[in-house]
Amino acid sequence: MVNSLLFVLAPAPGLPQGKVSWADLADAQARGLDQLLALRIFACPPDWSGSLETLVEAGLAHSGGVDPYGAAPPSQPLGQPRERRLRCDASVPLLDATSLCLGIYGQVEGSPEQIECLACLPFAAIENETCWFYPSENGRYLSWQSQRPRTFLPGRLPVGEPAHAAETFDPADLRLLWSLLADDPAMTCVGLTYQGRRIEWAIQPMALESVEAASVWSWFELDDLSPEPWQRLDRIETSPRC
Repeated sequence: MVNSLLFVLAPAPGLPQGKVSWADLADAQARGLDQLLALRIFACPPDWSGSLETLVEAGLAHSGGVDPYGAAPPSQPLGQPRERRLRCDASVPLLDATSLCLGIYGQVEGSPEQIECLACLPFAAIENETCWFYPSENGRYLSWQSQRPRTFLPGRLPVGEPAHAAETFDPADLRLLWSLLADDPAMTCVGLTYQGRRIEWAIQPMALESVEAASVWSWFELDDLSPEPWQRLDRIETSPRC
């Protein structure tokens, strides 16, 4: 009985058809999705009077993407909860919505090699939906972005998917997510959902994790009462540390 769904992103000619193996899907996925965008957003402390430039010059805002403000100040009273400055920590597969298609496959539980193609459709046939990566509260924030090559495995629904999901698969339940990322001037394709649940694309383990990649730090402000609710205050590119 087919009761597990697998999802593969690749150009249309590269999607396996009919009865396939896990290796077929993994090979197709590796050709269709090979870039990752790491994104973190930090809230600036309310009493902070510095700038992004001073953080970069001091080596606090660097290509590693760690909290540039460090731990809570020592003067904070014991027992008082620390402010959580990290507002977003996302790993976003970079999807080319103009060239990719989605292949949906059903897998027999307990039989990893019993896989068959259920449907293949271009991104243009999937209904669009918007999501939001910005914080919702007014204030000043720092965002860190870093793009790096990665190899992804076929996608799955989160743990706890309904039994016999593949038996009742309906393409109408798919949604293609679009969002603003940090200071991008246009909407960016950031993922897919099925029946309101985000499809997860596991990353292939790397034999040797690369050292930090180049990154971009942006300092921006949100003010919902302003004619321009989002304003970028500064933007600096940082190189990998030696």
